[in-house]
Amino acid sequence: MTVSAAVARAAAFAPTIAGWDGARRRDTLHALADALAAASDQVVKVAAEETGLTTARLTGELDRTTGQLRLLGDYVAAGRHLPTRTSPGAGPGGTDIRQIVVPVGPVAVFAASNFPLAFGVLGGDTGAALAAGCPVVVKAHPAHPALSDLLASIASGVLGDAFGLVSGGADVSLALVGAPGVKAVGFTGSLRGGRALMDAAAARPEPIPVYAEMGSTNPVFVLPGAAADLTRAGALAAAVTGSAGQLCTKPGLVFVPSDAPEFAEALATEVAGTPVHRMLTDGMAAAHADWITTLTDAGRDVRVGPSDPAPVAVVIQAADLTGALLEEHFGPAVVVVLADPASYPALAGSLDGQLTATVHAALPADHEAARTLVPVLAGKAGRVVWNGVPTGVAVVDAMLHGGPWPATSAAWSTSVGTGAIERFQRPVALQGVPADVL
Repeated sequence: MTVSAAVARAAAFAPTIAGWDGARRRDTLHALADALAAASDQVVKVAAEETGLTTARLTGELDRTTGQLRLLGDYVAAGRHLPTRTSPGAGPGGTDIRQIVVPVGPVAVFAASNFPLAFGVLGGDTGAALAAGCPVVVKAHPAHPALSDLLASIASGVLGDAFGLVSGGADVSLALVGAPGVKAVGFTGSLRGGRALMDAAAARPEPIPVYAEMGSTNPVFVLPGAAADLTRAGALAAAVTGSAGQLCTKPGLVFVPSDAPEFAEALATEVAGTPVHRMLTDGMAAAHADWITTLTDAGRDVRVGPSDPAPVAVVIQAADLTGALLEEHFGPAVVVVLADPASYPALAGSLDGQLTATVHAALPADHEAARTLVPVLAGKAGRVVWNGVPTGVAVVDAMLHGGPWPATSAAWSTSVGTGAIERFQRPVALQGVPADVL
């Protein structure tokens, strides 16, 4: 389907889906989840063949995908997406003023490479847009075309004109964002790709919002008491290498007390010694190999594993944390920074915006230090994790999967959880309008 045809169909259907009440939207999202679950064996098989991700990982991701569709449907059926702001008698002549929400219209969704189900054709952005009452036009990711077509066939049987799929390169992406019928964009991918879509959306005669999730190193700060517990290093290493390091919440930057080199050594050794499966695309694997070569040629302390792709840990002093080491790296890699814990707040304050920031603390003295560190991290990240790893993103009401630039383009929004719906609806104040009119 061409971009113009897909957008025209979505625009024509927009008034219909906007008129669906919460129960109708819930039933549709539940039916979509049921259809996905019924095709689970085929979906997981095709996804594994195209992405290299394990069957266990993809089975869990499919459960997450169907679960979030049901959650979003239940949320709107209960009316929880509706505003509660009312001002009785506050308008001229004592009229009531109250708020409602209306769908923004057709939403362009860009499927992600690294979560082919949960952030893919029928992932969270698609579910949130449908829950808000918006039709969607999805741009398939070129890394898994067969999976995209399979998911689109499942969706079409349930959603009809509320769903469309387009495929192609950068020209198709820009045409989709530039189409006059599109009213908002959901994107998960690289900073370069997200920025290109933002620029295109801003250049339209009618600019539209782009909700882009992009780059994040997800820093971890290990306080002195926690550094004595080397089992924490193992947990962090598993988070670094899981799914071949291709998670947007991978802890890519770990700060360790300079007087605890044994923790840094344990983390680096564990990462380098963990075999990983193939990466999503040959291009991603080549970029990962080039990154290792560049750091090795620069004389960095690089610990490289024997597998292909090679897991890698780079151990540096805080003074050497510059340039590319501050940027997100896609793949099984971590930068371990030896630093004075007293400098942690300043180091945190110097970082770009992040999806997550994590603190590992043990002793009472760690808690005292955290009182200074955590507020700085809250100013830099969308989610602050205490004594855990950031890779698990719960699909719940309170989740915030977002963060300041360049982690996302809209720090006040989330792409996970029920709050994701808010991106695709807008408030309208009704002044003196009778309740039975709308």
